[in-house]
Amino acid sequence: MSPIALALLALVVAGQGTPLTVYQVQLRADGSAIWTVEHRYPLGDQVSSQLFEQASKSLESYATDYGNRLASLVGRISEQLGRPMSVEGLNVTARVVETLTGRVGTIRVEFTWIGFARTHGDGRLEVGDVFIGGLVLLEGESLRLAFPQGYEAVRVAPNPDASGPSFVEWGGRRVFPDGEPYALLVPASPHSGPASGPSGSTGRSAPFVDPWTITLFAAPTISAVVAALVWTRRRSRPSPQWTSDEVGAVLEVIRRYGGTVTQSKIVKETGLSKSTVSTVLKILEREGVVARQKAGREKLVRLLR
Repeated sequence: MSPIALALLALVVAGQGTPLTVYQVQLRADGSAIWTVEHRYPLGDQVSSQLFEQASKSLESYATDYGNRLASLVGRISEQLGRPMSVEGLNVTARVVETLTGRVGTIRVEFTWIGFARTHGDGRLEVGDVFIGGLVLLEGESLRLAFPQGYEAVRVAPNPDASGPSFVEWGGRRVFPDGEPYALLVPASPHSGPASGPSGSTGRSAPFVDPWTITLFAAPTISAVVAALVWTRRRSRPSPQWTSDEVGAVLEVIRRYGGTVTQSKIVKETGLSKSTVSTVLKILEREGVVARQKAGREKLVRLLR
């Protein structure tokens, strides 16, 4: 994405006051892919900007933990699909972007996934089998799949919300089935036409991994930790009554259930105490990450971004 596009994106986000997460997957002809995940949300004032910058200095430890989990996850996917895979060059950065309407906090996660797409001897590339159990894009999130130079798509599932000669893109909120989003790419030629090959459905048995509750939402998870740090420091508390791992664990459970789950279920699945879960949710609620409402005797937690 060009600097001009980033500036315009920041301007829109700041003007609307709405968080935005953009996932871009740049495919290579060898089947690897460069993932860029950028999460942006407006900072209300100078104090928030300073706190964001201070809190983001702690990202290195979170990035190390995330990198280890990502490598383990990709290893399990590799084992199930029988295709060599690895993760290289993980990098997490945070910065404050100045716009005409205010400051925007930006957290960017980048890494290269070796073996992401399935390759064929005739040059075809198939994307989709790594999305074991499907994929969920939440409101305000988008996923762009960019083709290698000289390639074109002959089959895409489901129909994208936007497309061009070198990309397809889907926006949230959207729930994809197992093996999707799917794309079959071939080297471009004047007489290219629909190619034979499997459909977007993989026909696999029930998966034993649920990767996309962790990997695709890396940036929002890390940014939520930063938001919690900002909130805690703004309140001048001597020490937070939670850890970054606990914030991540709570968010993972919410995403695993498609963005809506009861508070008691979070307590049960994370193994955290009721008071810890309540404190984490209160912070995330104040930062606009989640919303809670009464549902009978339960509290329903809904992910907003």
